[in-house]
Amino acid sequence: GRSGMNVWIPVPDETGAVARLLHAGWAVAPGARFRIGAPPGIRITVSTLADGEERPLADAVATALGPGPGRRYV
Repeated sequence: GRSGMNVWIPVPDETGAVARLLHAGWAVAPGARFRIGAPPGIRITVSTLADGEERPLADAVATALGPGPGRRYV
């Protein structure tokens, strides 16, 4: 299509995943505007990735979807 090749990744929280990835330097799209009956997800355009960016992006996605940092309250 005109928007390139995209990957759909299911996530429990689209807004949180998009925000964490943006903070890590990656711009992805929340899936809400692209889905009809699918569960929440993020849409990543991979056709614009430069050589060597695949692993850093995959690591950033894994970190963004993993458990958040622990918090301590004193």
